[in-house]
Amino acid sequence: MFKTFKLEKSYRKLFFAGIINGIGDRFSQVALLALILQMTGSGLSVGITMALRMIPFLFFSPLSSSLGMKFGRKTVMIITDLARAVIALSFLAVDHPDDMWIVYAASFLLASGEAIYAPIRKSSIPAMVSSKSLKDINGWEQVLIGFVLVIGAFSGGVVSYFLGAKTAFMLNIVSFLAAGWILSTLPSLEPKKENDLILKPNHEKYSELLPVIAASSFLLLLMMFELIIPLINGIENVLISVYAVETFEKADLGVGIFYSVLGVGLIISPLLTRMIQNRFLLFSFVCIIGEGLILTTISQTKSFWLAAALFGLTAVFSGVGNTLLDTVAMDTVPSKWHGMYFGITSMLSNTFIGFSMFFTGLALEWFSPRLVGMFGGIMYIAFGILFLIWSIKYSVDQEKVKLMEKAM
Repeated sequence: MFKTFKLEKSYRKLFFAGIINGIGDRFSQVALLALILQMTGSGLSVGITMALRMIPFLFFSPLSSSLGMKFGRKTVMIITDLARAVIALSFLAVDHPDDMWIVYAASFLLASGEAIYAPIRKSSIPAMVSSKSLKDINGWEQVLIGFVLVIGAFSGGVVSYFLGAKTAFMLNIVSFLAAGWILSTLPSLEPKKENDLILKPNHEKYSELLPVIAASSFLLLLMMFELIIPLINGIENVLISVYAVETFEKADLGVGIFYSVLGVGLIISPLLTRMIQNRFLLFSFVCIIGEGLILTTISQTKSFWLAAALFGLTAVFSGVGNTLLDTVAMDTVPSKWHGMYFGITSMLSNTFIGFSMFFTGLALEWFSPRLVGMFGGIMYIAFGILFLIWSIKYSVDQEKVKLMEKAM
């Protein structure tokens, strides 16, 4: 795994840009969520804010492929980093519950940039690394998220707790600028022409890909995963902050600790992923079931530190499952469709997680966090079993051949 990281020089720069960008964003997110709860005391406000960070994916993710092809992937990513640095300045003006409109507006605009940035970044990975390195690199993507959570969330909680939310917001602004500078040193992120014969701009059409998805039960399985699991994952995302601040009364420091143990779990996950050599789909859905069992347990525990340890364990399962599913998608979907495919999956997953977080915030006005958490865990288990049964009949190698034939 480390050898792969050393060999893939372009990916290393993308990785470090993601680390810096992500850490700054987590500084801001931890500070912002804690500030909202302190100002309003409302789980609904948290749900609205997090939903507004996801809904723009519905509108902008499908456009990311076209923008990347027209202006160049690297250029679009740099511009979105610079634009987000400017938008993030507005959080410095938030001091009172009457300023929540600034939080909502800025959250929406920042998410709009991420909705364009994220699919382009993801579709750049199979274009810049060799196919045999995909599983290792997707493992490093989980490590990246882990480092962001450990350093960004925990340090963000500490910085916000001792120095105030505005210091965390300033660090977020600086991180966007630094990440943009690193991206400017990258070579082209466009697909190599020898990877596929279908890389001309006029070939990348949704009217070509969508009928293929509709006719392929294998791709429908992957799409259903991107639709249903985020609906459940949104519950967990909202509850992390609510558990820390309200259930266990640990304030923003507790939020930082919960996010940091999630990060440790993701960093550990590639050590387990490398042991899995086949049946990627089967193992990824087993991980979903494992997450559900642990989240159900968390909903009933009375100990903050036990809950923290269990959140770390859920992240191990999540990291393994995400790595395996991303590897399957990047390897089986022809490269000419990567931009559109990841635009669609980003739109689905982030839009539905946004709706889920909104309705979770609404549910918390009526039901206890523990009851909502148990419901989410049970849903993970139920759909994990469903996807597991559905996936048993597929051979990834055979599905890859079928899709390549359709692409040609």
